[in-house]
Amino acid sequence: MDPAQIVLLVGLGLAAGGVAGLLGIGGGSLFGPLLLFYFSAIGVGDAAIAKLTVGSSLFCTFVVGSASAYYRYRAGSILPRVSWCVGACAAVAIIATTQLVTTQPWYDRTLFQIVLGTLLAVVGARMAWSGSSDSVGEASPNENAASASGGPPYSWPLLAGVGTGAGIISPAAGVGGGVVLVPAYHRLLRLPINRASGTSSGTIVLISLVGVVSYAVSGWGASGLPGAAVGYVDVVRAALLAGPSILGARGGVWAAHRVPDRLLRWGFATYALVVAGSMFYDVWAG
Repeated sequence: MDPAQIVLLVGLGLAAGGVAGLLGIGGGSLFGPLLLFYFSAIGVGDAAIAKLTVGSSLFCTFVVGSASAYYRYRAGSILPRVSWCVGACAAVAIIATTQLVTTQPWYDRTLFQIVLGTLLAVVGARMAWSGSSDSVGEASPNENAASASGGPPYSWPLLAGVGTGAGIISPAAGVGGGVVLVPAYHRLLRLPINRASGTSSGTIVLISLVGVVSYAVSGWGASGLPGAAVGYVDVVRAALLAGPSILGARGGVWAAHRVPDRLLRWGFATYALVVAGSMFYDVWAG
């Protein structure tokens, strides 16, 4: 691998980790577009490129999501039982969706970009236009109830619905589900944005781990993959992105607890809309 490519991947990994730690996402919506461009540049064929991108992006997401979750847990911004409940509900949807997209020829590069771009556009617009009654440092009634009881006061159907939605989106778009989880925790469960972002980080660890295993197994023995790939997971390239992202995630978490709620919400929305625009432009230009 060219040294310049290694430097580029390491630098972008640092940046993605910072975004993930700041916004409580796994970084997949950064890793995905980057890996798609990289795999296209090194000549990965159309039959495998979307699947390889998603699987490798989920590996990166697992690493940076784990670092972000660890730092947020130490900062006290995670509701662990909410993360476990939603992650467990997501597992079944992840396995089923992975089986679908890895066995169907119609899931190609173009469809992957449309799925990811649409997801980011919808979530970014909703976060930008929705008002927020919560403020930094102000606990919502649900958060107080969870702290007092030691567990989530939310119904299983609600948690299962959030988990299933994230479990479908994650293996289809190569993200950890943070673009779904943060707004869902913030708007549906009425958690302040810092607590919603932290709990999202915990859930992402479970979701992305199941996704990585599913893509590795589904792509075992597939043709047209780089030599370092384990199924549809390119471990070498993903590690070059994911390793430095741990340092970036720590810096992002540090910043998240010092940035006002409104700025975090608008930052999340801007980030999502910019990445969505780049995805749609690439589809249109192609």
